[in-house]
Amino acid sequence: MDVLSIDGKKSGTVELPAELFAGRISQHAVHRAVVAYETNQRQGNASAKGRSEVSRSGRKHHRQKGTGMARRGDVKANVLRGGGTAFGHPKPRYYCLKLTKSLKRLAFQSALTDKAGSEAVRVVEDFELEAPSTRSFAQMLSACELGGQKVLFVTPENAPVLVKSCRNIPGVEMRTAGTVGTHDVVAADVVVLTVKAVEALAAMRLSQAE
Repeated sequence: MDVLSIDGKKSGTVELPAELFAGRISQHAVHRAVVAYETNQRQGNASAKGRSEVSRSGRKHHRQKGTGMARRGDVKANVLRGGGTAFGHPKPRYYCLKLTKSLKRLAFQSALTDKAGSEAVRVVEDFELEAPSTRSFAQMLSACELGGQKVLFVTPENAPVLVKSCRNIPGVEMRTAGTVGTHDVVAADVVVLTVKAVEALAAMRLSQAE
C-alpha cells in the first residue's frame, strides 16, 4: 500500500500483514465483538423498586374476613397500582459480556480485512508536531482527502500532542496499536495508520500467534 506524506503525496510503500488485512471475514465474530463492547458500556444503574422500597403505607388494605374480597396485605403489593415490582433486576445490574481471545482476534482481523477490501485503509508516514495544533492536523486530513469522514487514526503508542491536536475535530478518533478494537474499526469510515503502527500491529499479531 502507498504511504502518504502529511502533504497527501506518495512517499513510499508498505506491505500490510496478510494475517490482519487479508484474512477470513467472519460477520458473526464482528457482530459478537460489537455487541459485547456496547453492552459493556452500560452502567447497569437502571432499577425498579421492590416491595420493601416503595414509600407507601404499611396498613392492611382491608380486614381479613367478612368483606367478600380476597385476602390482601398492605398497599405495597405488586398487584396494586404504585406497588413494588415483584421480580426486579438486581442493583446494580451486571451486563458485562466476555469473549474468548480467539474470537476477539478473529473479529479484529475480520474488521480490518473488510476495511482493506473496501479501500478504506490509509497509511501515512510517521510525523510529530512540536505543539498541539488542530489546524495542522486538519490540513493533513484534508491533504489526504479525509475531510468530513469518520476517521480512526492509529499510532504505535500514546502521542499526547497528536491527541490534543485532533480531539476538537468532529469525527476523528485516535487509538494506539494496543488499544484499538473491533468496534473502533467498524465505527470508522476510514482507518488511518502510521508506518510504525502497522509494524506494531504486525508484532502484536505475531506474539499472539506464538
